[in-house]
Order: sequence, then C-alpha cells, then structure tokens
Amino acid sequence: MNSEAPVFGWMLNIALMLALAKVFEALVVRMGLPRVVGYVIAGLVLAVLGFEIDVVSYAFALVGIIVMLFYAGLGETTKEFLRGLKKAGLVACGGVVGALACGFITGLILNLSYSETLALSVAFSATSVSITVKTLEELGRLGSIESRVIVGAAVVDDVLGLSLISIMVGVATESLDPYSILGTTVLAFAFWAGVVVSSERMPRPLMKLSQVMRVEAFFLTITFIILILLSYLAMYVKLSAILLAYALGLGLSSHHYLRRRVASGIYPLVAIFTPLFFVYAGSLVDLEEIAHAFLTGTYLITALIVLVFGFLSKILGCSLTARLLGFDKRTSLIVGIGMVPRAEVMLVAAAMALELGIMSYHVYGALLTLIIVSSIAVPIMLKKIYT
Repeated sequence: MNSEAPVFGWMLNIALMLALAKVFEALVVRMGLPRVVGYVIAGLVLAVLGFEIDVVSYAFALVGIIVMLFYAGLGETTKEFLRGLKKAGLVACGGVVGALACGFITGLILNLSYSETLALSVAFSATSVSITVKTLEELGRLGSIESRVIVGAAVVDDVLGLSLISIMVGVATESLDPYSILGTTVLAFAFWAGVVVSSERMPRPLMKLSQVMRVEAFFLTITFIILILLSYLAMYVKLSAILLAYALGLGLSSHHYLRRRVASGIYPLVAIFTPLFFVYAGSLVDLEEIAHAFLTGTYLITALIVLVFGFLSKILGCSLTARLLGFDKRTSLIVGIGMVPRAEVMLVAAAMALELGIMSYHVYGALLTLIIVSSIAVPIMLKKIYT
C-alpha cells in the first residue's frame, strides 16, 4: 500500500496547487488586483513550504499554458496579426537591444566580468508574456492593438532569446558556432509560419472528416490532439512548447464556426489548468538561493540595481520602439510594461550561466527576485493604466 502512495501523490499535489491558487485568487481580487497575482503568490507559498512539484503536476501545468496561448490565438485573425507582425518584430528587437544595453550598464555598475555581464544581458532579454496575456484577458483587452503587439513581439523575442542563450553558452565554452545559431533561428520561424499557414487550411478537411466519423466532441478532440503534438514537436527540436500553440489558434481563427466551437470547448481547460502553470512558475523561485545571496552582504544592492535595469530594459526598449513606430504614448507604455515579466526562459539562461560558472550566486539571486517582482508588479501596473 505504501509503495503505491507516491504513484497517486500527484492527485493531492494538483488538488493542493489548485486550491491554493483559488484561495489567493479570491484574496487578491478582493484587493482589486489581477487574478494571476494570486496564482503566483500561491506558488511562492509552496516554495516557502518546500513543496516540490512532481512530473505529472508539471505536465498539467504545461498543458495549462499551452491551452491558454492557443485560446489567445483563437481570439485573433491571421490577417490582423500578420499586418502588425513587422512592427511587433521591431518592438521585440528594440526590447532585446534595450536588454543588452541595460545588462552591460548593470555589469559596469556592479563591476562584473565580461562573461557574467553577457550572461546577465542574455537573461534580461528573455521575456515571458504569459502573465501579461492572462492579465489582458482578465481585463477584456486580449484583442486590443497592444495585445497583438505584445504577443507578436513575444514570438520574435522567444526565438531571439534561444539564439542569445546559444551565443552565451558558445562564448563560455569557447565553442561558438554561428551557423548552428542561425539554423536554430531560421528553424523556429519556419515552424511557426508553417503551422499558421497549414492550420488556416485545416478547417475544411476537418468539417468533412467530422461528417464521416461522427464522434463526440470531434472538433475539440482533434484540435487538442494536434495542439499537443505540435507542442511535443516544438520541444523535441528544442524550441518553446508554447511557440506553436498560439500559431495553431491563430490559423484556426479564420474559420468563424470552428473557432466558436473550439473556443467554447477549450475554455474550461484554460480555467482549470492555467492557474497551475502560474503556481508552478511561482514555486520555481529558489528561496534558499536568495537567502544564500542575501547572506553575502551584497545582495540588496545587487538586487535593487538588477530590478531597476531589468524593468527599464524592456520598458524603454519596447516603449521607445513602439513610439517611433507611430503608437500613442499610452499604447507604447502598455507594450513596454507588458514585455517586462521574466520567468522560465530567464530561469533557463540564469541556471545555465550558474552551471557554467560564469554567474555568481548574488546575481543569480537578484534575477530570481526580478522574476518574483515582475510577476506580481506587472499585472498591477497594467490594471492601473487601464482603470
């Protein structure tokens, strides 16, 4: 009996994660804060308690962010998105330039080595807009101009982030391969564009197939199968699992009947599983590492400087670029703030730099603090601007 307990332990873990998410959601909503803040706080509480998320719970959390980005894609149209992709791509490039510049300035202020400064700059460049997208959905702004720019910029930013991490590793190990980095970048964009184009042509064959098979919830089931397969394919070739989820939703959105059917069916999965991802993201914060960095005596100063330039890197880089592209001040500010959150990609970059021995514990702890603060502060800032 005892040997079977761990096998079923994931059930208790998911129940605990979801229950805490909803408890803190209720609390933050009463305080006038976005729901996603409650989810992240629930994850931080679990981190304090030493809770470790098992593989199965992580899988459900991953499903949550995949279906959320897919659902966000269903709310767009391909023409509208592609029309703004050029500007969104430039906004992403502006954000990366701002991140690299602020990273090097931070390195100079903190007197870091060249390799650690590069690692910090790469970590700064990694945006995670999952929290922003969830906040915009909650505020009813998911189809707005700023929302399209943020999501489009996130797609480009994701690919650029992977390339920068490859450059960081190459420099640290003295094995920089420009051709391999270029190949990864081209592959990512090719996969994304291929999914958008092919999924636009998918509705008609699916309609015909549904008439032949006559199975229950056919459109929802087949779409979910494709969504999971695409996410697996993305991860198999070492790309982000969510990179293709939005692309699939975007392609299917061109068929209004199918979009309505799938969107209404997928939303319950979004409502149940998406909170798990943000709880998971909050629980990733290693409080022991932060405590270790705090004891070094330099943590507070380092954390404050990293926080300031971490926020400025995206707010200035993306906002100024958006302003130069003709967006008004309010929209540009929203785009800049929306690109501030850091999470999984920054953690990957920071952890790899730590393992390579090119990043100190107090800088690593400061980056973890940036993840916590940006995850909580950005939803609050966005809500203040809209209200």
